[in-house]
Amino acid sequence: MTNNIVRILNLDNTQNEIEWGKGYHNKFHDVELTNTSLSNVFKKVGYKAVIGIVVTLTELIQKRLMGLFPHINVDCEFSLKIKALWATVINPLYLKSYNFDWEYYDENRILTPYATNWYILKFIVRSYVRSSYYIYEYPVNLSLLARHIMPNKKLFDSWFAATLYKTAKVFPCTYDYAALDSSYNGAKYDCSTDVPVPREFFFDTEFEYSKKAAKHALNVFLKSLDYNNNPWLCTSEEMLEKGFKGTPYTI
Repeated sequence: MTNNIVRILNLDNTQNEIEWGKGYHNKFHDVELTNTSLSNVFKKVGYKAVIGIVVTLTELIQKRLMGLFPHINVDCEFSLKIKALWATVINPLYLKSYNFDWEYYDENRILTPYATNWYILKFIVRSYVRSSYYIYEYPVNLSLLARHIMPNKKLFDSWFAATLYKTAKVFPCTYDYAALDSSYNGAKYDCSTDVPVPREFFFDTEFEYSKKAAKHALNVFLKSLDYNNNPWLCTSEEMLEKGFKGTPYTI
């Protein structure tokens, strides 16, 4: 993880306790948990970029929680999933399954924020892979979860607002939600024309976005992947069978 983002959010060596207990898991994944202004911002962001934001939040949540639940091997449990998710930001056909393992408990058998994070992710990524038009709802839940556990909420709010603004500007949604009858749950969002988003766009404050810079970063990342040792990634053959256009694992 790029250290400047960790430093900006004051996550270095932060292991103070968080407010968490029985019932918090249900609170943060509840479909009734809403934030209209945040939902409206997410509606302005392209689908691939929305997934980029939620994977970024997942990494930050992971960093924030490190040391608080030492019985959970973070690297073993999450690193391969996160790599697969960043590949999914490039193209949903990279992902083999969105049925993430998520039942991570603490020593008192209370579901941890890790569990809530991955439970919410399952619904977000399922909507994305299925091209569901309504992808913006659960990212609100994940955003509120991340904010809840951050050591400095003002720093998080400032960073998150700036991130959403620049993401909507560079990777705008190409659909008009207001033009769609909200009762039509079968509407599809074709993200095939969405521009793929490199991880550096979110994590490296010195990264200057351009198509050339993004292509280089994405190719470097894709070449680092090994689907033979990552059960969450499809093989090249599987991707082509699912209809992938071009050469898998390259831009």
